Order: sequence, then structure tokens, then C-alpha cells
Amino acid sequence: MSKPATKPVQQSVAMHYPWQQDQWQQLALQIEQQRLPHALLLTGSKYIGKYQFALSLAQRLLCHAPVGGYSCGQCKSCHLVMSGGHPDNFKIEPEEEGKAIKIDLIRQLGEFVAKTSQQGGWKVIIISPAESMNINASNALLKSLEEPGPNTLLILVCNEPSRLSATIRSRCRMVKFPVPSISKVRPWLAQVAGQNEEIEQLLHYSNGCPLLALQLLETDLLERRRKFVGLIDDLSEHRISALTVAEACQENDSPMMVDWLYSHLALMIKSGKKGVSKRLVFRYMDTLMQAKRQMQSTANPNIQLLWEELLLNWQQLFKR
Repeated sequence: MSKPATKPVQQSVAMHYPWQQDQWQQLALQIEQQRLPHALLLTGSKYIGKYQFALSLAQRLLCHAPVGGYSCGQCKSCHLVMSGGHPDNFKIEPEEEGKAIKIDLIRQLGEFVAKTSQQGGWKVIIISPAESMNINASNALLKSLEEPGPNTLLILVCNEPSRLSATIRSRCRMVKFPVPSISKVRPWLAQVAGQNEEIEQLLHYSNGCPLLALQLLETDLLERRRKFVGLIDDLSEHRISALTVAEACQENDSPMMVDWLYSHLALMIKSGKKGVSKRLVFRYMDTLMQAKRQMQSTANPNIQLLWEELLLNWQQLFKR
């Protein structure tokens, strides 16, 4: 089944999601008062729609005839933004998912910033995910952050701000996007996915992140998640070996599966599972996050060995 359209290109208006209304109103007021900063850092979990918000904001700024604080969706500029062909909207992403943003792309950004707006208005740059920039790219970005030029907005979409240099963070105004409340997500998910009986489980497995819940529903990720949880439970009960589970983990996106393991462990703590040392559990959670950073690094770590170590240590948590 197809994945959810988290980056739509066919609609005429890029709308932010219902749970982002507070952030939108805050920035809409700054646009109206001409107090918008030159750089924004949108931070929060991966699956809550920050890229969609950035695209909506770009369309609002580039629109020729905004209505009520929103883009009109009808002018040439709006259509160009949604088709991905607006000359004053520059997007930077890794060439392949999970890979680094390299310095060549940031150099192109420098050339874009130096030019005059072709439509005579704003120029908007979206970098996503910003933490994917390697060291050289990050250093090259600093010049554009320090000398952005008039009517130029840089939007950095970031899932893990701790991976960004402190220098870059200090030159951006941070806009935080917390995981929305279930009361806000449930009606939206029911509307886009239908009254599916699995909605509660989807929200549980996605930790309340609405776009991940939708992705679980529209792909086979929900079934894979259930299978993974079953393997982990078998491992906890010593019914299966850590090496066997490590081999199975190679079939999925490893950073995502580390998140699954982290969430499963957090749920076990919340449920008050007996016989598990909380001190060791919290230490293990730190180990999980370190492993995730290694998996996401450009150093090409041995994923199989990382998983074997993680799962052997997991089994030790439940040693009888």
C-alpha cells in the first residue's frame, strides 16, 4: 500500500496540521508585524508534520494574494510552490534517505541567497532534516545564517537538535513542536484513515505521532512492529537467541527499530513489570540512544554487531 502524502505536491494549498495551530498563529503574527526572524529551527519528533508546516509557511510568504493569514492557493506562486518549481523556494534534503547533506548543496544555497528574488518578494530555503548536514556543510551554512540578505528566510527542519552544532542553533529562533495530545490526533486520524478499529493501537505504537500512526496503517509497518514486539518478548523470556533476533532486525530500518525497542521498554516500566532493575533499564536506554546515533552516523558502523550487543544486553536485563 502507498505511504501517506506527508509532502503533497498536487494540492493547491499546503496546510499545516490541526495540532500546529499555536505555532502557526505565532509566526503569522510576526509576519504581519514584520518581525519574522531570518532563520527558524523547527524541532520535534520526526512524524508530527514539521516539513509540511515549513512548506505551508513558505507558500504563505511567497503567495501573491494571501487571505486571512493563509496562502490563497490560486495564484501562480502558490501553484509553483506546490509543484516544487518555485524559483524563490530552495529545498535541501539528503540525496538518499539516511545519508548526509553534503557541502555542495550548501554551496548552491549560498549562490541562491546571493541572488535577487525572481518574483520580487521573499526567498525561502527549507533544509530537512537539518541534522543530516555533515561538518563541512554545517560550517558552510554559517555564512548564510550570518548574512541572509533581506526578505530571506531559512527554515531548518530538525528531528534531533542535539545533533546540530550549538553555533547553528544559536543563530536560529527555535519553534518547538511537541507530540500532540491524543484528543487532537484521534479525530484527525479517524477522518483521514476512516473509523478503523486499530486506531488506538496505532496511536500506542506510534507514541502519539500522527504521521507515523498513518504510515503504520498504510504500509506493512504495523504488522512488522507486532512481529518485532513478539520477538523481543520471546527474547525477554529466553525462548529465542539474541543472534536470531539480531538477524531479523536487519530486515528493517535500524534507527526506527531502536525507537521501537525504546518505546517497548518504556511501556514495560510504566506497567510496573517486576524483576527488572530500573537502574539498569535507564542505563540501557542511554545505550540505545548511543547506538541509534552510531547507526545514523556517516562512519558506516557494523549494524549486525550493534544489534547483537544491544540484544544480548536486553536479555541480561531479564536474566532469571
